[in-house]
Formats: sequence, C-alpha cells, structure tokens
Amino acid sequence: MNTLSGQIEQLLHIIEVSIILAGFAAMVATFQSRKVESITRGHVVSLAMIVYISLFSALLAAFSLSLLNFHIEAGYVWSTSSSLMGIATTGFIVYLWKKRHFKFVSIIMRFTYYALFGIASFVVIISTLNAAGIFFEREFGPYFLSYICNLFFVGFAFARLLMRPLWKSVDIKEKNRTQTERGKARR
Repeated sequence: MNTLSGQIEQLLHIIEVSIILAGFAAMVATFQSRKVESITRGHVVSLAMIVYISLFSALLAAFSLSLLNFHIEAGYVWSTSSSLMGIATTGFIVYLWKKRHFKFVSIIMRFTYYALFGIASFVVIISTLNAAGIFFEREFGPYFLSYICNLFFVGFAFARLLMRPLWKSVDIKEKNRTQTERGKARR
C-alpha cells in the first residue's frame, strides 16, 4: 500500500493485533499456571517473548503514528521507526539468546530456534538498510515487514504456549502406558 492512509490503517491493525496477542497470552498463562504443578523457565521465556515483543510493537506503531500526526515527512518517520525496530529486534535477539537453554530441546526445535534467530537477524539488517536509505528509500515496506516477522515470532511462541499442556498430557499418558507394558513384560 503506497498511500499514507493505507499505511496508517495497517499500523492501527498492528497495534490491535499486538495488544490482543499480549492479552490472550497473559490469559492463557494465568489459566495454565493454575493447573500446572511447576512452571518451567521455557514457559516464562515464551510468555516474556510474547508480551515484550507484542507490547513493544504496539508502542512503536503508536510512536510512528504520533510522528505522522506532527506532520513529519513519512520517509523520516519510516527511517526513524526502522532504526528503532532494528535496535529493539537486536535487544530481543540478545535477550532470547541469553535465556535459551537447548539442553532439554529436541534437535528439530533447536534447528527451528536457530532459524528464527537468523530471520530476526535478517530483520535487523533490513531495518538498518531502510533507516540508512541504502537499497531501500526509507519506505514503509521494510518497516512493515519487520512487524510481520515479529508477529510471526509472537504467534510461534503463542502456539507453543497453548500446546504445552496438551503435549504434557500426551507425554504423561505415554509414560504410564510404557510403564504398564514393562510391568506386563516382567511378569
């Protein structure tokens, strides 16, 4: 969308989606923590990722809208916002890299996490290029792409948060079935 009004509408939708995801994640975490005997570090990191990225995305989109309301040239707004998005994404990468614990994660999930770190690094590069006016001309597209990537990460973490109790239930049932089969085999 090349019109400023269309870009503003997209930013408003990003704010709405970001706040909704953060709210739903908080509700899911609240209800899950009542049923779970122990909360793991992974639960907390996933929830923190959802909340931090979602709320920062909403805040940055609102900041961009605020700049536009002061009649600042759109190219300058996208450049400034892209640089802030690059800084924020770098901060999220560092935070999650420090919090990651791959000891208890399958090889597939480990590969998935490395791929997500790679995509996030690519977002930082695109944001930096857009902010500097290199290859991109301080435009809305790369800035919007960074939101899409961030919302993808949040959606991934949200899906994992939703599915954890189900997988834990399946694991417990399989463990009980395996123990029952071993007991029968010993007899």
